[in-house]
Amino acid sequence: MVGDTDFARYVDARWADLVGGLEDEGVAAADARLAVAETLLASRGSWTRRVRDEQVDVSLWAELRERTGLPARPGEAAPHGVRPLDPHDAADEWLARAAQVRASRRRRTARRAMVWVAVAAALLAGWMWWAARPKPPEVREQANPLPVIWYAQGELHLAEVVVELPRVDAFVAAGTGVVARLSSGDLVRVDAEGDVHDTDEAPAALDEVPETPALPELGPYDVLVQSVPVPGGGWAHLIDSSRRDGAQDAVRQSESGRRALVVCTADLDCGEPVTITEADGSIRLR
Repeated sequence: MVGDTDFARYVDARWADLVGGLEDEGVAAADARLAVAETLLASRGSWTRRVRDEQVDVSLWAELRERTGLPARPGEAAPHGVRPLDPHDAADEWLARAAQVRASRRRRTARRAMVWVAVAAALLAGWMWWAARPKPPEVREQANPLPVIWYAQGELHLAEVVVELPRVDAFVAAGTGVVARLSSGDLVRVDAEGDVHDTDEAPAALDEVPETPALPELGPYDVLVQSVPVPGGGWAHLIDSSRRDGAQDAVRQSESGRRALVVCTADLDCGEPVTITEADGSIRLR
């Protein structure tokens, strides 16, 4: 069975009494044999120490009673002589079955541990994803002083709100909001309330330069920068007087220049240029 060891001799000598003692307490025969086999196997690795430091008959009997749900009887030793030895009721078969039960239990425990590890990893990954999410852009209520959507100093000005949206390369009006392309290449849609959503749809107007109607004659240092349609009809034209002329559009004349907005109706009735004081020279309409 297990070799000529103290443990093997104890099992051979006490198997019938341990099983019989449980049966006399009302434990079913198969349950009693499996309980004794599991308890003995659990003790096998520390058997030498237990024999040296404990009263094995007392401690094993207490463990058996606990395992089978019997009332505790502290200090009581396992019964002796309650069953005669029966060579047809040897411990080997039940010890092998107990080993299978213990192995199966360990596998279940290991699987449960793996599931918990996987769950914990998923929760951690979810938390890390949540923590790493970019904060939504700040939005503040502010009526737009201009008749069109505009962008300046990292802020997008809609009709009723201002959205903090740094690094916008281009944008175009879309309904009551805009679609913008960021410097990262990502496209976002900003609705009228300032909520920002990812989008895969880029309106054709985002990359097209609109054909604009002619403007009245500009001043000698005025340059047309951008033009966009005005809701309800007409056009808004952004002009810059801080450059020398169109051929030298990138050359600054002075720091005292200005940007102004000229609004024209559909029949080309244009108002006077209105200097834009809300932005520090970096306003854009697209």
